[in-house]
Amino acid sequence: METLKRGETVRIRGDVGGRLGSSIGVDLASFGGTGGPIELTGPVIVDGDVGPRMGISMLRGSIYVSGSVASPLGNVIEVESDRTGYQKYVSVTEVLEQGGQVLSPNLLDEGVLVLRDGLLRETLAARNKAEKVLRVEGDAGMSAGILMKSGLLEIRGDAGRNTGVLMRGGRLIVRGKCDDFTAAEMRGGEIFVAGDAGGYICAKMRGGAVYAPKGKPIPPARVQVLKGDEAGLVSRVLGVNSFQAMMYKKFGL
Repeated sequence: METLKRGETVRIRGDVGGRLGSSIGVDLASFGGTGGPIELTGPVIVDGDVGPRMGISMLRGSIYVSGSVASPLGNVIEVESDRTGYQKYVSVTEVLEQGGQVLSPNLLDEGVLVLRDGLLRETLAARNKAEKVLRVEGDAGMSAGILMKSGLLEIRGDAGRNTGVLMRGGRLIVRGKCDDFTAAEMRGGEIFVAGDAGGYICAKMRGGAVYAPKGKPIPPARVQVLKGDEAGLVSRVLGVNSFQAMMYKKFGL
């Protein structure tokens, strides 16, 4: 990691297991850092195959792979490669913040990144602070929106456990259902779930809100009846009629 922080290259000759590049390009707060990006992070080059969850919570840098990458992916997307014989992957969050040449069928257009390659990804939009839109045409894995600060993440399918964990702001929409521990340690922002938000939701929550027709919160978070324009907000965000919106609940402190 020190080599990568200096902007130098790490080359691996052979196959690699899971979680390669976990939190790469992050000045980790748990080690006294700012929690922000390390802009000059160097590349990782793999002459072989890579296991699942490559690039979990990745923020900066690039990973070149000559072989295959196992599913699920982390917070990475393939972009146009500048090395012959290698696929190049960068952080989804970096593409949201700075742009990039993403490959079809994925699409980046005027601040909207659409993932429609059908690949399952975890920790999507990790630490995102850009006022951009990330739309997933399908399901997302665990920890979607982790540490997200701004922008919109829309999942047009189901989401795994820990959706919105440690979320600071922005809006997260799940058109399907969520697994357990949605909004765990959430600090701010809004989560809208068209289906079941899952069990053990809002554990250790300090702020923010979850809107869903069903869910089982952990105290002190509680189930609340929608007030004021909250039903209208649910109707607008999820595209349901006013009667359906009244079936929703607010989960929060």
